Amino acid sequence: MRSIVRTSDRSGGLLQARATEAWSEVVGPQIESHTLGMKMRGRELEVHVDSHAWAAQLSLLAEDLRERVNSAIGEESVGSIRFTVSRAVGDERAARKAEARSQRRYGGERIDPVPLTEQELREIEEAAASIDNDELRAAAIRAQIRDIEVKKGRAARKTPQGSAEGSTGRKKPFLP
Repeated sequence: MRSIVRTSDRSGGLLQARATEAWSEVVGPQIESHTLGMKMRGRELEVHVDSHAWAAQLSLLAEDLRERVNSAIGEESVGSIRFTVSRAVGDERAARKAEARSQRRYGGERIDPVPLTEQELREIEEAAASIDNDELRAAAIRAQIRDIEVKKGRAARKTPQGSAEGSTGRKKPFLP
């Protein structure tokens, strides 16, 4: 079966996908965080790294990593591994760090927005009617809608049964 798949996969996409998946298992999170964007060129696995220091260090481990990747794949498909420095790896790493910082700062929990009522929408549109610029008015309306939907979603999560009702069963007024 493997030989049939290998002969029909002329572009090497399947092998590249298998090698990429194996790479994550083989190297662990620390090395993986310094690598990105692998591609197969014949039997050579090209791995992009974020610095010359990592390229040099991983080059010393290349043979061991090649054997471990092949073992994870289940066949001797990777003949060699070459490490090249790419700025994209560092950029991706910086973006991940910024995302993690943002999650810590603003909270990682997902809040499902609660749609506004027709009355709430009318009030927002009336409040924005005094803005002369059409684009600015539309942007202000979108921002206000999104803000109130998220606030309503947050309030709904804090109440029992996830509704805007308290223990009395009466609806509490929503104040943005």
